[in-house]
Amino acid sequence: MPNTDPNITALIAAFTNQLVATVEAAVAERIQAALAGAFGVPQKRGPGRPPKHLATTAHFAAASAPALKKQLCPVPGCTNPAAPVFGMVCKEHKKVAKSKIRKYREARREGTVTRAPGARPVTPKKMKKATPKVARARKLQGQYLGALKSLKGADRARVKRTAAEKSVAEAVKLAQSLKRAK
Repeated sequence: MPNTDPNITALIAAFTNQLVATVEAAVAERIQAALAGAFGVPQKRGPGRPPKHLATTAHFAAASAPALKKQLCPVPGCTNPAAPVFGMVCKEHKKVAKSKIRKYREARREGTVTRAPGARPVTPKKMKKATPKVARARKLQGQYLGALKSLKGADRARVKRTAAEKSVAEAVKLAQSLKRAK
């Protein structure tokens, strides 16, 4: 090599060392993530979207996770899985009218429809009725959030402060009066 400046040689050596260290760290991280995914160890994540090279390890974690229960076609006697592309019915029944499918679903929820042989019976989930106190609180919370949505800046901060200091009901009243004033 011809005479080169020692400063340039030192810069190139430093850059090469940094590059090698970065590549080694990335490779070690990918190997650890792949091994952790293969053995089912949950990944430690920070805020934000994971980097692309970790997306490949999600495949290993998904392969070891239990399979989700597939939704079946609502047409009586059909055991095919439903497809979102066809409006949550199977390929064979994609031409069935939506009104009929709605009736099939209602009948299945009520338990009046006969299932296909070998299919498990579907038991409808019972929703607990909210107590009147809880219903009032939910309604008030919805009004509060709706009122906040229409306010900006100082008015919004004032309404939030009122909710924290006094009550949500007072904050809703204040927000409605501020909205009317505009």
